[in-house]
Amino acid sequence: MTPEFITTLSKKSAFKYRNSSHHDDLVSEGIMAAYEELTENPETTEQRMYQVINWAQWKFLNVDRLPVTIPFQLVRVAKGFGDPDDKQGFSDETIAWAKVILSQGQMKSEHHDVDQESDQAQEYSDADLLDSIWESAKECLTEEDYGLFHSHFEVGLDQKSLGGMLEVSQQSVSLRLLKINEKVRKHVVNKKWEL
Repeated sequence: MTPEFITTLSKKSAFKYRNSSHHDDLVSEGIMAAYEELTENPETTEQRMYQVINWAQWKFLNVDRLPVTIPFQLVRVAKGFGDPDDKQGFSDETIAWAKVILSQGQMKSEHHDVDQESDQAQEYSDADLLDSIWESAKECLTEEDYGLFHSHFEVGLDQKSLGGMLEVSQQSVSLRLLKINEKVRKHVVNKKWEL
């Protein structure tokens, strides 16, 4: 396999992630993995090479770039790779948390691709509103509802993950969050009128 072919294969694989902020990194990860595979197995097939490249790019986005560090063996167990009975010494709770973290999916490029112009007045106004929302949430929500609100909006857990943790459906979590959001919104508006 020629270097040009490996580069093309890596670019093709990286394109499907639609992550422009890490596109070059994904291509590089794929190329490095391909050369490592060629070193170990010079007779590798094109299909196997694509699998190696794809796996390296997936690992880069979904494991190496996570905001928390998870041992790669734990990722393999949480994703169900290998023998399902072999937990490799990890507890069920640890595996469950790893599944929650990994369920957050790939990094979204729109968070990185926006050109920001500085507008300090708007930034202060947004910060005040955000502070007001969190303050209202603490004042008007029960401890359990505040935990859900915090987990979703501050920690960033999606509704599916929250449903799994609470052992309810995703739809139940969605309805509950709608009620919580409305309660917080009304509290913020009432506080403004009191001023």
